[in-house]
Amino acid sequence: MGHRSVVLLACCGVLAAAIVSFQAVSTFGQADDKSAVRPGEAESKSPAAPSVLARGTTSQRERAVAAALNWLARHQSPGGSWGLQEFSKQCKGTPCSGPGTFSSDAAGTALALLPFLAAGQTHETKGPYRKTVYDGLYWLMRNQKRTGDLSDGERTSMYAHGMATIALCEAYGATKSKAIGKSAQQAIEFIERAQHPKTGGWRYQPGQEGDTSVLGWQLTALKSGEMAGLKVKPETLAGARRFLASVAKGEKGGQYAYLPDTAATPSMTAVGTLCSLFLGSKPQDPAIAEGVKMLAANPPSLNPRNAYYVYYATHVMNRMDDAARTQWYRQLGDVLCGSQIRQGCAMGSWDPDKPAKDAWGEPGGRLYTTSLSALALESHYRFLLIDNRDAPKRSETGGKQ
Repeated sequence: MGHRSVVLLACCGVLAAAIVSFQAVSTFGQADDKSAVRPGEAESKSPAAPSVLARGTTSQRERAVAAALNWLARHQSPGGSWGLQEFSKQCKGTPCSGPGTFSSDAAGTALALLPFLAAGQTHETKGPYRKTVYDGLYWLMRNQKRTGDLSDGERTSMYAHGMATIALCEAYGATKSKAIGKSAQQAIEFIERAQHPKTGGWRYQPGQEGDTSVLGWQLTALKSGEMAGLKVKPETLAGARRFLASVAKGEKGGQYAYLPDTAATPSMTAVGTLCSLFLGSKPQDPAIAEGVKMLAANPPSLNPRNAYYVYYATHVMNRMDDAARTQWYRQLGDVLCGSQIRQGCAMGSWDPDKPAKDAWGEPGGRLYTTSLSALALESHYRFLLIDNRDAPKRSETGGKQ
């Protein structure tokens, strides 16, 4: 058993215990799941919980993740989707505040699914969220266009498509469902066709020149697909590398801007640094060190508050040395665990307006801030479930080599 498998067993085991514990005490817990897996697909077995934690995990953080999953599950629509604006229709009692001004059920559904998948909760996993995940994935796949497009046609469709592609790729990597794999591959091919041929970037609509924020979602999707064993064209990644170079700033090229002619910011540096790592840069590279220095100078905080920045920056810091990672996670836990709602229908979520207004809380709303906050807390094990580098290689006919 490789290192990734050991870490995965440790993290998922502890989180599974937290989920069970939270379900037992939650006033708003779901009933036992009665759904069935898809015909012909085997069930996954829940790992046993070991006695140690890995990469800075604490039981407090895992309880916060378990509470977030509970809130997300309770606010799923009967049809399987989540809405950034309309989640409060599922509330019990006093409705949750904080609807987003941005309307996209595709983005909302993808964002809501990702924390479940990061926690090892799939449509095959025994547990309280099996049907929740099944219904969400089925909604995305049912609404996918023949072109592979997963967005619901709003003016910033590449945002929604990128997020939804990440969800399908992570679900495929965790389960190897052929149906999900087919949809995920089509979604990847849509990203490849949507890339600007000269700049190598992506923006709101297919074929636009690009910005760093949209690049982050598309490249995360491509990397997730690649780790899961799906096909990603090398020239697509080369184009992404070209765009990233065009927005690089700083003495070492390790700080990043939103557009080539704008200044570097901590948020875009977090996105750009993670993209650079996805494209093969090493933590010890001078450019990465320059970016990490900017991130370390802007730790998780409620003043200013920015769940988007914290999400990307935490995924970067998780790849750094123990001292930097430990300090970052300590501050992350203090900020997120301390600000999570602990009562009422909103229990387990993060308010986009309190205790301080989130930088993107108005367009994204409560669902957006809750999803990104949970994913930040899950970052140290998020991609382990879909990374098959420890798995035995298989031949084209399916046998072990």
